[in-house]
Amino acid sequence: MLNKNNYHNNKKNQILLSFAIILSLILCVELAIRAYSFNLEALANSTDYLPDFSNRFNKLRVGIEYRCLIIIYIAWLIINKNKNRDVSFKQILKNSSFFLLIAFISYPITTDINLYVHYGLMDLNGINPFINSASIFTSKLSPFLVWKQTSTYGPISQLFFMFSAVFVAITPTLGIYVFKFICLLLHILNTYLIWHNLKSSPHQANIAIAYLINPFLLYEQVINAHVDVLISTIFIILIICIKNHNYIAVIITAWIGFLIKTLPIIWLPLIFVYLIKQKRWKILFSAICISVAIVFAAYLIALPTVDAWRSLLNPGVGAKANNSLYALIKGLLNLKFFNFPLSFQQTAFSIFKPIIYSIFLVSYLVILVKPYWKKKYYESNLSINIGWITLILFIFATPWYCCWYSSVLLAVVALNMHSKRFVIASIVFCLISSIAMAN
Repeated sequence: MLNKNNYHNNKKNQILLSFAIILSLILCVELAIRAYSFNLEALANSTDYLPDFSNRFNKLRVGIEYRCLIIIYIAWLIINKNKNRDVSFKQILKNSSFFLLIAFISYPITTDINLYVHYGLMDLNGINPFINSASIFTSKLSPFLVWKQTSTYGPISQLFFMFSAVFVAITPTLGIYVFKFICLLLHILNTYLIWHNLKSSPHQANIAIAYLINPFLLYEQVINAHVDVLISTIFIILIICIKNHNYIAVIITAWIGFLIKTLPIIWLPLIFVYLIKQKRWKILFSAICISVAIVFAAYLIALPTVDAWRSLLNPGVGAKANNSLYALIKGLLNLKFFNFPLSFQQTAFSIFKPIIYSIFLVSYLVILVKPYWKKKYYESNLSINIGWITLILFIFATPWYCCWYSSVLLAVVALNMHSKRFVIASIVFCLISSIAMAN
């Protein structure tokens, strides 16, 4: 009976694999065709061309292909949930190489990566992108920029942008693919760190494979090459350092994360409270000194003004709402069915907005003081609570939300499968984000 079940499961796996390969190739070819048009215009130094990433028919078609890949992936997880594997990471990488290669080859369906490399070019030309907006500098990538504000990504991200920008002198496409290659390597590194950290778990290989070929991660962190792949790396290293009681490394890692993208700043108070709870006074003092030194170094090297620091908070979207609970409320108030006057809509939204945000603040405070009402508060509790506060931030305190933000949660999920509530909540949120907002 067992052999018969294995036979049927292998047959189902082969069918799913065939469909996944076909869909991946279709998506890759479609993006390659659009990339060809993109490159022609870029090499011609066009000043009025914008990649047709917003065409409704294109978005619908790509969205269907992507959602089908998600469905295949979920079916594969269900079929193989009880399958035991004892394979090396090298073998895992080899078995997943087709999907990794397709993700790398596929051209980004976003203009964010162009902005990254453009910021790198600004720095290479002696223009500080945290003080000067992208619009004041003209490069081969300028025609493809949608956002032209100052950089919202930290000085460490900027180093990767600068490295990729060096290759734009040959062709803009090469600069973009150099950054994509960095993202691919980081995704593989993240999977390796997860695999290595789970060496005592019977599900080590399953979790590593599931993370490595996750369509959401491949789509947002490799195909579209969002800088959030770096935050995933930081998240994983942070959790590993917490589990190994290396608290100085925890502080340094969190600050490095902040200098990549601002999100990790919300983790620091939880870490400091934990150190106070543990009465690690020497480590706490060292952590404060290290924090001051890092802030001072950032001030001297890249962020010399208040406006430069404010740039990291993405001021360009300060009054906007997108794909979030705030946007949903705005949309409901604006429905023609209700026919609310504009003044009423604005008043109602101004009432709802602080209420929603206060849910995040209250939740943050509750999680922050949790160590003091629990007799036993372990390192695993800290890592899970950092994940919870990140999830709650995305839901209740991020008016301008993009679906790839939540991709960082899957790193926490992979390392904390024992926390069922967090795992389920995070996976559901990521699934809703990726499927509802796929374009």
